[in-house]
Amino acid sequence: MPTTLLTDTAEAKITAAAGSGTAVAITHIALGDGNGGNYAPSYSQTALQRELARQAIQTRHIVGSNAWRVKAEFDPDTPAFAVREMGFFDADGDLIAIWAGNDVVPRQTGAITYLVDHVLSFTRVDEGLVIVNAPDDVVFDLAVTTGTAIANLQLEQLRQADAIRLAEGTFFI
Repeated sequence: MPTTLLTDTAEAKITAAAGSGTAVAITHIALGDGNGGNYAPSYSQTALQRELARQAIQTRHIVGSNAWRVKAEFDPDTPAFAVREMGFFDADGDLIAIWAGNDVVPRQTGAITYLVDHVLSFTRVDEGLVIVNAPDDVVFDLAVTTGTAIANLQLEQLRQADAIRLAEGTFFI
């Protein structure tokens, strides 16, 4: 199964950030073809096996205490290749996390917009030490806010209906 893992470079940067009030800020996503084959990612990797496209992360939002959903689009002008690896880079250009695996089913870029919608989870890292530096996903935030408002409205309507039934009794027609 494809996995996303933190590199040794990330571990060193996270250790340096701990207690200093700074964070490792992921800013870019890169795609590669793994030199034409699938492989198991390594903690010691400092680059993709063969990076062919890189894009700034366009939107992000928090999905857990230490997990970020990141999105990026690679336009139709991106060279055509089979994506077998994805790298997540910080502002210094260092590889922080890598996604790859021996059983990756490659997806093709080029001619169409290639969308990356990936969740980065940092369960072994203290909260706040790794962040994604990109604009918030306002559409997602709007959907969550709207869903919460509708749920609260329905809850209030049920509460009022119960209060009316208690005060007036149940009517059958």
